[in-house]
Amino acid sequence: MFRKSDSFAPRRLTRRPPAYVPNEIIVTTVRQARNDDLPHYLSVTAGAAASATSYGDAAIDGVLQQAGLRARSVSRVFVPEKDVAAGRAAAPADVRAFALNREVSANYVAQEDKTGLARTYRITFETDANVPEVCAALAASKAVEGVRPNFFREALVRPSDEFYGFQWGPQAIGCEAGWEVETGHEDTMIAIVDSGIDLDHEDLAAKLDGGYDFVDFQGSGGWRYQLLGDYRHRDPRPDDEDGHGSHCAGIAASDSDNGRGVAGVCWKGSILPVRVMFRVHDRFQGRETSVGTDVDIDAGIKFAVDAGADVINLSLGGADPSHEAVLAYARDQGAVVVAATGNENSSAASYPASDPRVLAVGAVNSAIQRASFSNYGPAYNRFVMAPGVEIASTYRENGYVYLDGTSMATPFVAGLAGLMVSLCKRAKRTLPPDDIYNIIRETATPLGSGKGDVFFGEGLVNVPAALQATAEKLSC
Repeated sequence: MFRKSDSFAPRRLTRRPPAYVPNEIIVTTVRQARNDDLPHYLSVTAGAAASATSYGDAAIDGVLQQAGLRARSVSRVFVPEKDVAAGRAAAPADVRAFALNREVSANYVAQEDKTGLARTYRITFETDANVPEVCAALAASKAVEGVRPNFFREALVRPSDEFYGFQWGPQAIGCEAGWEVETGHEDTMIAIVDSGIDLDHEDLAAKLDGGYDFVDFQGSGGWRYQLLGDYRHRDPRPDDEDGHGSHCAGIAASDSDNGRGVAGVCWKGSILPVRVMFRVHDRFQGRETSVGTDVDIDAGIKFAVDAGADVINLSLGGADPSHEAVLAYARDQGAVVVAATGNENSSAASYPASDPRVLAVGAVNSAIQRASFSNYGPAYNRFVMAPGVEIASTYRENGYVYLDGTSMATPFVAGLAGLMVSLCKRAKRTLPPDDIYNIIRETATPLGSGKGDVFFGEGLVNVPAALQATAEKLSC
């Protein structure tokens, strides 16, 4: 990220270290090689079964043996939809109670198999592995449909000043007029897939609906990341140690019109907290931040879809393509997904925002100019803009702060999508995610050179215009 101090003296350029977990890979097999005997992650975490130390197919295990590698663990990345539904219905009070509901299960539905989610596994090695070479060797196997490293993703946030009670973002996108039309349906659910949420926050607790902590980092941070806080042992308490997820949740859907705190875009409905990121000290960047791995993020996205989330907020990203299968699954299940373009002031692609199945969001400041850090360009598939500088919202430890970033812009759009879904629920109708995306794009207020501007995309989201267009489409 750009820092003002960078301009005062020349710096020696340093090669960016590999941005993946050492000694881990993610493998998706062909259908014929699917192994239903391997446990999924929550089974292992809950103690229902031990993870395997080999895949069980000679075409895969043979490649690893040839490379001189032994697997420490092999397990499924994704939990079956039926298990997620059962877990939510049971509403366990603690990890032990949750474990009683987590038998090893291969009861995946057809869509989970079609998209490859039922056939995706994480393999962790006992000894040092050349991850790119192992991926290349496995990619040549007839049993493998896809293989990749377990990439790290960073929280896309830029810290600023403490909250002292003023929000300009809702006014800039016309929320006041929009709230005259819709403030949110009680059955609308927005998932914040992030660093967790302050479960006891005065402006969030009343809105929370279950959730889960998917962070179970068994690897090494290498020389780059010093691991901090809770980064192991998945459990049903997705509490926020960083503040990033709590801030996003408040922007999208804090408990509003209640005489305290801040106003979220979508007042009513629920927030599903899904923790997929944990605190680290980044020695390369010289700062503390939050990171998550593809394995945990993918599993968290699928959990949110299966739990019934209407909208999923992804204020995170990285340079390497990923999440394709689970984002396809989300779209097929009707979930709206919004993602931050990133904070590098770059036109280079960042994922998941560059995936065509999501709506990408960049940031403007209070003068409605592009934030100096906001990524831009055609890699982001007709992206839109939202407020992202000096944004006041909820924070960890029952706090309120200002933060900057495309991370902050994204939940404004997630909240707008929540209002649009709420209109659909009142009409007892549904609109596919692509229709929601197109309405938001088409009703956005043009900036720069107009629609399709390289820096501003389709323009600044317009809440009342989007709601009016949604109502008109529903009445057709």
